[in-house]
Amino acid sequence: MNQDNKHNELLYELFGALCNHSITAEQHQQLEDILSTDADARQKYFNYLDLHLNLERMHDEQPVSDFEFQIQAPLATSAPTQAPPGQPVKTSTALWLLVSAACLVLVAGFLVFNQIPPATPQLSQVVPPSEIQAPPVAAVTQTAAVRFAEGSPFLKVGSPIVNYQEYAISAGQLQLIFSNGAEVILTGPAVFECQDAEHLAVRYGACSVYAPDGAEGFTVETPLSSVVDYGTRFSVNVSEAGNTDVQVVEGETDVRPVKLKSDSQVKAQRLTRGMAQRLTTNNGVVIDDIPFDHKQYVSQLPDRVVTYSTTLGPEQRAEDLKCVTVQRGGKSYQYEVEDLIGIELTHYNGKSFLTRNDGIDPGNDGNPKTLRRHLIEQDRCLLTGVVNPGGSTSPLTAAPVMNEQEDPAHPNTPGMAIRFREPVINDLGPDIILFDLQVIVHSTTGDAFYASPLPFTEKSKTHLIQKFDIDLASPEAKPLEKFWLHIFNQKTGIRSRAELETAKGNGGNWHVVGAKALATGIDLSDLGFAEGESVEGLFIQDVQDDGDVIDPVFIGGLPPLKQTHK
Repeated sequence: MNQDNKHNELLYELFGALCNHSITAEQHQQLEDILSTDADARQKYFNYLDLHLNLERMHDEQPVSDFEFQIQAPLATSAPTQAPPGQPVKTSTALWLLVSAACLVLVAGFLVFNQIPPATPQLSQVVPPSEIQAPPVAAVTQTAAVRFAEGSPFLKVGSPIVNYQEYAISAGQLQLIFSNGAEVILTGPAVFECQDAEHLAVRYGACSVYAPDGAEGFTVETPLSSVVDYGTRFSVNVSEAGNTDVQVVEGETDVRPVKLKSDSQVKAQRLTRGMAQRLTTNNGVVIDDIPFDHKQYVSQLPDRVVTYSTTLGPEQRAEDLKCVTVQRGGKSYQYEVEDLIGIELTHYNGKSFLTRNDGIDPGNDGNPKTLRRHLIEQDRCLLTGVVNPGGSTSPLTAAPVMNEQEDPAHPNTPGMAIRFREPVINDLGPDIILFDLQVIVHSTTGDAFYASPLPFTEKSKTHLIQKFDIDLASPEAKPLEKFWLHIFNQKTGIRSRAELETAKGNGGNWHVVGAKALATGIDLSDLGFAEGESVEGLFIQDVQDDGDVIDPVFIGGLPPLKQTHK
């Protein structure tokens, strides 16, 4: 196989992994690097997305025709729905189109493995023009805590951006890459529309643009201007009134005001590095120089937990954690669960614990080697944990009381404490990950909690975490298998780790309402640690801001980055 064929095979492997949501952090980084530098690869990518988009659309629509045929056996279990044997099922031209497109894919695969560069599948060969949506001009490469306005199309990593479709995000960030190589980060709230591969219309909100070689001429349209790139990094911020700020970080741009009046004398101006302007309306467009603010330019999405993968249970829902992808210092790293630093539960003052759907309570299973604290210490399951720890409306100001058995004269502090099996070092970005089981009707952002370092000293700094990197609204949050909730005395709860193992619970009940696994990263810098310093453990308390309490099901430390600690 020659180098071109190897390259094509790699590209289509990466495209497939992205669209199937099985892409790893290394593959994602590799794909971003290729797309940012290789125009031919970008074209193949957008052609692939074009095919993928139309196949998904036809699958979702499934128009019916006058024909019927009999299914003699159940459909595969992986299909979204199953038909009983012998039930007539409607078919349509969409089925023929899907089969035709699948044949094209098979032919392309045959050409790859016979060392012939695969021709890009042309959907127009099998789909009537009226059935085809406009081809994508850009695609989503990253998201961070993004929220979509009501009625706006929902986007996730790999989603194509099509011409003349308005998108609106109410919060968070989206990173796009255009077919000409331009990269854009939009920060919500924002409303935008792509007019072609070289034009982005920003109606409202902030965007940061990087236009590498080959993307010169990329234009950001605003209500008052056209900002034309000449190989630059620049930011644009548009108010609800349409007023526009332009900041040039490097290179050059032309700012071309719109003509609100036919006799307007306002002319285009070229901005270079360190220059900034504001365009407003006052019986026409008015341009004023403003101080340059480099903070307006967003060069990358924030460090965070990006995604995770799990095993699947009987209902094809998430069960055991397999790996997690974390952005640290602007770069993504994928960690197998075996690579994470484990924990021990050293203190618990709370009300309940979770088990798998078999309902087996480790405290009553007749095996002295299984303990309830093992549900958070020793398994990888995202359905199990020692949960609902106590909390406080204010952060710790003194070392918590954590006696193995509570002394009534000195009550134990509500909450839970963990000790890492080896110290966790403060490095770039998140250093600790915490997974929380969140019932789908509870707070979308997750239950707020305090994290304090242990041992607790006068220099200790408690950090308030109010939002999760992956929350209920995130496309990366995975629905969980069924689980059982075991509750102790609702009034007093459990006051110590020893009592956790011996107290009698309610025997457990299957939790009827579904849940998802949320995830967040904890940066030791936020707890007052300097780079290179280490922490032995954490004390976790719910914020007690509502009736819901945090449910930790997995906590692990991240190993230090080799490039910063050699």
